Amino acid sequence: MFKVASSGWEKLDKEISRMRENGNTSALLSVEAVPTQENLDLQKELKNASESASDLCEFEVDVHEDHGALNCQKLLEDGFSDLLRDVINRINSLGTLFVAGFQAEIYRDQDLIVIIFGDSYNATVIYPHESGKKLEVLQLEFTI
Repeated sequence: MFKVASSGWEKLDKEISRMRENGNTSALLSVEAVPTQENLDLQKELKNASESASDLCEFEVDVHEDHGALNCQKLLEDGFSDLLRDVINRINSLGTLFVAGFQAEIYRDQDLIVIIFGDSYNATVIYPHESGKKLEVLQLEFTI
């Protein structure tokens, strides 16, 4: 199972809280999954993955020829790192799918405040500096 290397991810959650102010914060998350073996019923496996993570977020399944995506929107009450880690862990633990990549956008009300992209091993986060005059970039890793 993958775990979040705490210091960088804690910083991200603190930055999201700072930018939240008094507004509502929501995340759009798209997780790309590929089958781990040939001749799998991809539609069925993606549906199973969606159901295994249904307590985290209500996913819509999008199937392509050789991969699929699970997409969701969720209102964030706490930080984002636990949600992302748990989704990746649950999909990868099924054994039939592997998270090849993900993209996420975090919004305060209607304003985009954070962009995150990566795979099962690491993530890149882009968000505005506290001064509002430049962007910050974080490179974060998932650890085993």
